[in-house]
Amino acid sequence: MSGLTDIASRDDLYRLLSRFYGRALVDELLEDPFEEVRAMGLEAHLPVMCDFWETLLFGAPSYRGSPLPVHLAVHDRHPLNGAHFVRWLTLWQSTVDEMFAGPVAEATKANGRRIAWNMHRRLTGRDAAELDALVGV
Repeated sequence: MSGLTDIASRDDLYRLLSRFYGRALVDELLEDPFEEVRAMGLEAHLPVMCDFWETLLFGAPSYRGSPLPVHLAVHDRHPLNGAHFVRWLTLWQSTVDEMFAGPVAEATKANGRRIAWNMHRRLTGRDAAELDALVGV
């Protein structure tokens, strides 16, 4: 038994996202695409991301809109490729695994896989073999 609990609240999401972005913002591959998040400050970004994940996982009416336009703007400034999405997803899954265990944690990772794959396809218009393998497509 891992002794880890499942993701059960917005506070859990905040802790998860804080740790994840703390890593992503300084990751050698991801630091350029996350340049704007660093500039605005993590404390400005986390509430939006908590809204997004709270809506996705718990059905809360917190998040409105689409993440695609924001990612299109990032892609215009810092062209994203499969390696970026593999790194993002690898960091996401490992952060979830070290902090939480249970059905919601598994759903969080599954949603991360779906989001990474779909966002990559929407931004680049093509597949990435390494990402496809990681996602299980």
